[in-house]
Amino acid sequence: MNFASKLALAAVLSLGATALTVAPAAAQKKKDDKNAPAANQLQVSDEFRKPAAAAEAAVKAKDWATAEPQITAAEAAAKNDDEKFFAASMRLQLELGRGNEAGQIAPLQVLVASPRSAPDAVGPYNARLNFLLGKAAASQKKHADVINYMTKARQLGEKNVDIPLMLANSYAATGKNAEAAAEARNAIEFAKSTGQKAPEAWYQFAIPKVTASGNRESTYDWLAYYLKDYPAVKNWRWAIEVLGQGAKGSDRAAKTERIDLYRLRRITNSLADRGDYADYAYAAQSSGLPWEAISVIEEGRKNGKLPTTDPDGNRTYTAAQAGVKSSPPLDALAKQGGAGNADALLAAGDNARALALYDAALAKGGADANEINLHRGIALQRLGRKEEAKAAFQAVKTGPYVNVALLWQVSLDTPPLS
Repeated sequence: MNFASKLALAAVLSLGATALTVAPAAAQKKKDDKNAPAANQLQVSDEFRKPAAAAEAAVKAKDWATAEPQITAAEAAAKNDDEKFFAASMRLQLELGRGNEAGQIAPLQVLVASPRSAPDAVGPYNARLNFLLGKAAASQKKHADVINYMTKARQLGEKNVDIPLMLANSYAATGKNAEAAAEARNAIEFAKSTGQKAPEAWYQFAIPKVTASGNRESTYDWLAYYLKDYPAVKNWRWAIEVLGQGAKGSDRAAKTERIDLYRLRRITNSLADRGDYADYAYAAQSSGLPWEAISVIEEGRKNGKLPTTDPDGNRTYTAAQAGVKSSPPLDALAKQGGAGNADALLAAGDNARALALYDAALAKGGADANEINLHRGIALQRLGRKEEAKAAFQAVKTGPYVNVALLWQVSLDTPPLS
């Protein structure tokens, strides 16, 4: 039973045996001579009784067109608490029946305050009233009122996915990003509890707000949450776009970040098309990593995403082959040591020896520890040493590589795309 049905039932239960069983005035007077009216008997006037009885019959028949003018007449004739209660109950059932949320506010305000409302119905009335007032406030962008009404509605038992959604929007509009993200998660979990899948937009609403807060654990949690629920190429690309803004520069750090993000796309199987492969290969080649450029182009050709006739790919491939021939052998680089040679070994897929050089460079000091730990994590992940890789990514604390390391950490807990 949905909440509207429960509310309508509450209205009926509030009426109970009181539903216009009142005798005509003369008969009532005769009865009053003998004893006092029954406690649950509505005290109504002749003026009120006629439209109210017609309204009751029309509402029971769900004849909303007939009910509307009769209820309006009953409301106009209502003078005492009993008459106002009965008219409001009929109005509420009418507006519920025809799905008019704005029209439910006035009768709910009467019913919440009415001494005639059944005690167990006042709570649902009040919950619904606050919910509808919150929706009305949202339409007017009165965010403080939305937060007030929707919070009360939830506390009083209203269950509707619009509550966390409207709270999320209002918190975001007032600069409360942490609260906005928390309500977005409430909305997602509410949808899941009803057997539905939350729209991707709800995740994408929250992630930039969490990222802006600087809370790394929350950002990781949200990205993993999203990419586990929606493991798709476009979503990895979106996440990389959101967190990889620094990769758009032209300095060395930006170029390194860009290559590491391409590596991330590769390990998650989210390199999408010819452009990804050609751009990745060019970035590697232009950064002095010809081994990686060759490997990427050959992979793209093998899976059909990079045509063998592609002119950009072919130019990069030729240049990379020449670069490998002119470079020292990998064995020589491994013996020389240093973080730069470790980068070359990582690019060549020689992950074990790259890791050894990174460890030595980290122990020696003097190099960028954040960059080294990022690349250590990549090598460890490729070697299947998941927990050590996670620790390495978590060791990237500051600087331009923090978000890249965070994305790599997320990839440890999300399966590669098929």
